[in-house]
Amino acid sequence: MQLRDIQYVVTIAHESSFSKAAQALFITQPALSQSIKRLEGELGVPLFIRENNTVRLTAAGKIFVTDGMEILRLSNSLRTKMSDIINLRDCHLRIGISTFYSNCYLPRIIPAFQSQYPSIHLEITEESSFCLEDLVNDEKIDFCMIPGPLASKQLDSQIIYQEQILMALPASHALNRQLTPALSSGLPFINLALLRDEPFIFLKKHQKFTRMGHTLCENAGFSPNIIFETGNWNTIHSLVSTGMGVGFIPEILTEMPTVGKRPVYYRIIADITTRPYLIAYKKGRMLPAAAQNFIEVAKNAFVTI
Repeated sequence: MQLRDIQYVVTIAHESSFSKAAQALFITQPALSQSIKRLEGELGVPLFIRENNTVRLTAAGKIFVTDGMEILRLSNSLRTKMSDIINLRDCHLRIGISTFYSNCYLPRIIPAFQSQYPSIHLEITEESSFCLEDLVNDEKIDFCMIPGPLASKQLDSQIIYQEQILMALPASHALNRQLTPALSSGLPFINLALLRDEPFIFLKKHQKFTRMGHTLCENAGFSPNIIFETGNWNTIHSLVSTGMGVGFIPEILTEMPTVGKRPVYYRIIADITTRPYLIAYKKGRMLPAAAQNFIEVAKNAFVTI
C-alpha cells in the first residue's frame, strides 16, 4: 500500500463515483478500478459497495478513509517541513535582545540553534527593550526577545519563559541569620515587610521592572528607600554584594559567574513574583520559517532554566 492508494480511496469516497474520481485524479477509470481491486486484495476486505453508477464505503472503507486522511495530512505536513528546511539555506534572521539578557540567555540558545540550522545567518541587535519594540515596528529587525509587558500595541508576542524575581541581601546582613533556612536545595523565602527600613538599590524609572518592584513593596506595606538607581541588573547584583543595600534581581543572575562574595538570594512571599519573557513581532506579519524554528529552539532552551 502506497500513499497514492490512500489518495485514490479518499478521492473516490469524496466523489462517490469511480468515473468522477478518475477525472479528478487524472487517470483512466480502468486503471483506478484495477488499483482499488489490487488494494482490496492486499487488505483482504472490500472498501466499497458498488451500486449502479454510485459507490459507498463499507465499514472497513470508512475506517480506511478516516485514518487515511490523517496519514495524508501528516505526509503533507512532513513535506512542508522538509521544504522549509531546504528554503532556510543561506537565510538571514535579524534578532533584537537587550545586552543583559544577551549575556544570560543567548549562550543557551545560539549553540543549539546553529547546530540544527548551521546555514542561517543571525544578526543580533542589542538595545533597550523599548528601543527594540520600535525596531520591530519599523521592520528593522524580525523580532525581539524582551520581558513583558509590551509597551507597543502594534506587536504580538509569544511567552517563552516566566522570569522569577528574587530579593538579594548582602551576605553579612543580620536577617540572613534570622530567616528560616531553605528546605533541600531550594531558596528560602522572605517577607518584604522585613525590609521596610532597608536601603534599596533599584532600577531607574524608565526600566520595565521598576513599576513591578514598587508594587511588590507597596503590597508589603511600605515605599522603598531607594539610595541608588541604575539601568543594569548586574550593577544591582554587584552593589548588593558589597553591602550597600538590598535589591530585586532576576533568578538567572544566581547562575551567572561573579567576582567576590555573592549575595544571599530569597524567593519573595507575594501573589505575583514572575513576569513573562517574550518573543515580540509585528502584529499581522507572517514570521519566516527561520524565525519559527528559532522560537522553538528558544522555548526548549528555557525549559531547563
